[in-house]
Amino acid sequence: MDTHHDSHEGGGSFWSAANVFIGLAFALFSLCAGTVLIGGGLMNAFGSKKAPDAAHAPAAAAPAAAAPTAAAPTAAPSSVKEEGGAVLVTLKPGAANPMSFDVTSFTVKAGQPVKVTFDNDSMTPLQHNWVLGAAGSKDRLIAAANGMMAEMTKWMPRGFVPDGPDVLAHTKLLNAKEKETVEFTAPKEKGDYPYLCTFPGHSMIMQGTMKVE
Repeated sequence: MDTHHDSHEGGGSFWSAANVFIGLAFALFSLCAGTVLIGGGLMNAFGSKKAPDAAHAPAAAAPAAAAPTAAAPTAAPSSVKEEGGAVLVTLKPGAANPMSFDVTSFTVKAGQPVKVTFDNDSMTPLQHNWVLGAAGSKDRLIAAANGMMAEMTKWMPRGFVPDGPDVLAHTKLLNAKEKETVEFTAPKEKGDYPYLCTFPGHSMIMQGTMKVE
């Protein structure tokens, strides 16, 4: 699959070493927060509140007829649009969690031109990249990304982009406030194609899916 890179802002790799620890901290925090939320929901649902005695329970009011409501339309994200036959996608780190993408799914047609701009517009000094993988490659890419932690000096100049045919398109490693645009042709085979940030420690959370129809 042909790709074209258009880099918009240069930068060094000053934060690369610190990013590993910051990234792991964000990942651990996100996982812990999810566990707490799930636990709280279960406690609310199956908590120890005693059911009221039937003799003293207030009489239930007759249920009011529910007013019909129209289903809210599902609008495509403003950061995903089609122009001149190509799909244009702009991704950023999530506002609530900089260890996520603000767009976690978008759809293209098989063989359609795609233009992805990753804008690392984050207040945190985290480096990120955007890597598109082959269908079914997410687990392999995550394993490859995490394995780079043992050889940081080797992979840092290469932007922490894994080797091999699983990588279909990618940006360079971007510092905060940098962005890059990548142009490529969507695969001809329909399916779900994962995309991730493969900086070590980020890929477990910072991921999404390009759906090819």
